[in-house]
Amino acid sequence: MKLWVFVLILLLTTFGVNGDNRNQHGAEIEDNEFAEFEDFDEDVVELASEGDLPDKEEPQEVADDFQDLDEEDEDAVVETEEDEFESLDPDEFEGLPGDDTIWENENKKTKKQKKSSEPELKIADVPLHLRSWDKYYIEFLMGAGLLVYVVNFFIGRAKNNSIASTWLKSHVDHLNKQFELVGDDPSNKKAASTHQFVKESEHLYTLWCSGRTCCEGMLVELKLLKRQDLISVISDRLKPAVDQVVITTTLTSMDPFVFCVGTKKSVANLHKNMQDVNSFCVEKSRGGEKYGLSSKLFVLSELFGELPNAILDNAVRKVLNENEGVFDSLLISDQFSGPLLTDQQEPTAKFPEAEKIISLTLNIPSENKERKIPNLLNLLKMALYLTDKVKKHRLSRENKMKTDKHRQEAMLKLMKQTHAQRQEAAQLKKEEKARALKDKMMNEEDPEKQRRMDEQIHRRELNKKNKKMMKGRQFKVKAM
Repeated sequence: MKLWVFVLILLLTTFGVNGDNRNQHGAEIEDNEFAEFEDFDEDVVELASEGDLPDKEEPQEVADDFQDLDEEDEDAVVETEEDEFESLDPDEFEGLPGDDTIWENENKKTKKQKKSSEPELKIADVPLHLRSWDKYYIEFLMGAGLLVYVVNFFIGRAKNNSIASTWLKSHVDHLNKQFELVGDDPSNKKAASTHQFVKESEHLYTLWCSGRTCCEGMLVELKLLKRQDLISVISDRLKPAVDQVVITTTLTSMDPFVFCVGTKKSVANLHKNMQDVNSFCVEKSRGGEKYGLSSKLFVLSELFGELPNAILDNAVRKVLNENEGVFDSLLISDQFSGPLLTDQQEPTAKFPEAEKIISLTLNIPSENKERKIPNLLNLLKMALYLTDKVKKHRLSRENKMKTDKHRQEAMLKLMKQTHAQRQEAAQLKKEEKARALKDKMMNEEDPEKQRRMDEQIHRRELNKKNKKMMKGRQFKVKAM
């Protein structure tokens, strides 16, 4: 192999000398990229024919020549056959001896380097106790609670709809006989009977009826339990409550008086929470036995004597005694203005606008509602009977003077309360203004301005004291 390398170097040197001589004599150089390789092939053929090529039996001369080359290039690096093939690209050279093994070795080396540089992924071992579904009982409970809430919502809503439809079915015929309009649709501009409840919420249904003498209209409200709310259902189990029907009739005219009858609890709530009952019914309630009623019922009236006997006639007493279990309360008032004002609410300068109403509250039986709801029809008839009776009833002259006096006293009391609250508000405003002025004085940086403001505040306080002293003094004037 080395012998052939030496022959190639010798031929290239000879070809370079001949080329230089040709160029010096002005020979034309052909524009051919492969001309030098063609000349090289011809020279090799000529040398082979002439016998100038060295024989294989002269290894010593070749070794000497290579020794001379090593001495000239001491820094040269001698590459082995493996080093030569390492720098080669496998895509450019094919068919080399042992090339497959070379590239496989290189690929193995690169893969090892990549594996060593990349971080190894370690899969954490999850403990067996965390893989058990028993550890997710909280999530299961929450999901079950949500499912129960949704199911209860649909069941409770259907139950309330059933109660409302049952009441309307058993009462709509009598309402059609008494009123021209039964069930008003607010979205409809023209007045037309719908014979249907207006669903205010899932537990509140309203029905407006009008077109009858002696009254402006009648409002029926079904205040049912919140069966669609699971929390309310649980609270109702702990603190029992019942469904109620409130029938409120607005009268066109009546004599001035306030009268109510009902159970002990309902009468106490009316006196505590209602403005008119609290203001005009000042006497204690009396038992219903005195007026032919059950011992469970109590009577509270602005006027005792002829008024309870006139309202509670035989027909009314009969209906109340027969329906003692469902009757809750009856309120007749010409000064109905809603609930009693609380301390946070400021009373108006004049007495609140009052309405003349008859309000009947009934309890729907808790058991066998669909069977017992039709029995409430007699109480509805009683409410319409009282509408005609109260409009025609006239108080005596003495009682009429008493009721008028009670209303004047209530008006004066309201005016005094309003005046006292206004004075208190004005005093608070003055105190706040004086406090703000003192704070401004304390924050003033200029001592002269601060001194003038202090003198101003001091003069105001002296003036207030002098005015109070002058009001407390009494001057006697002698007659001339």
